[in-house]
Amino acid sequence: MLTERILVALDGSHRSEAVLQPLLALTEGSSASLFLLHVVERVVEYPDGETEAFEKRHTDSVMDAARGYLESLREPLQKRGLEVSLKIAVGKPHAVILEEAERLQATLIALTSRGRGVLPGLRLGSVAARVLTASPVPVLVVRPERRGKFWVAPRRLRSLLVPLDGSRTAEAALPYARELALNLKLPVTLATVLPAPVVVALGDESIILWEAQSPGQRRLEARARDYLSSVASRLRADGLQVECQVALGPAASGILYWANRYRPCLIVMCTGGHSGPGRWLGGVTEEVVRRSHMPVLALPPPAR
Repeated sequence: MLTERILVALDGSHRSEAVLQPLLALTEGSSASLFLLHVVERVVEYPDGETEAFEKRHTDSVMDAARGYLESLREPLQKRGLEVSLKIAVGKPHAVILEEAERLQATLIALTSRGRGVLPGLRLGSVAARVLTASPVPVLVVRPERRGKFWVAPRRLRSLLVPLDGSRTAEAALPYARELALNLKLPVTLATVLPAPVVVALGDESIILWEAQSPGQRRLEARARDYLSSVASRLRADGLQVECQVALGPAASGILYWANRYRPCLIVMCTGGHSGPGRWLGGVTEEVVRRSHMPVLALPPPAR
């Protein structure tokens, strides 16, 4: 079960606590176990003895404060019927998160993203990006919004949005969406995004590479709708309410369009790579996580 054992990474900020808002919606009515984790990052990697002793004194004081911080979050979560454990560790945050997830046999990792990175190539924020790409278990990523003094994220969910590109990798998200939709009694929207008109500039001339109203586009749309309908019929057989939507444009923008239309929703999609010509799954998940204020359940790709 997806929400059976959840590792929640918290950095001590109110922003990071915003992940608890959609997480409580996902665990409503369940007996989920939450493991609240705070990682104290080492400041000095290779200190000498005297410096190491100085750092340890400060690290110990931080860890004491961190325990008090996590304790303050435990009680309101327990009042909701959740089992809550605490863990404070020292190390590199992304590495500790992954190690703890493995040790606990977590079924889900939950954390916030800043929507930008501090290192080249890590556009989600270094911790979220590294966890997202390396985790063997699903990751719930939330990019909260600032409203006055508060960081907010959806506290309830209206629907589940499952982007599909026709690949088996994308369809690996369907069992998770089915489980959540049945448990939470939510409708599911299946969405795919087709190429928008493409114009290539060549000097003073422009050539239309792909036309929106061309016979090829109309055939592509018909095939996409048939494909979504076939997937929807399998979900409807389980008693789920399912809609199908097709959009034109860049893949991530199309997904975000539907996410905003159905907000507050949970986007459920795989992180895995491309599985055929024109299939877009790969880096689109990262872009959706980076840009969306709707929570994203990012799933590891199925084993090849």
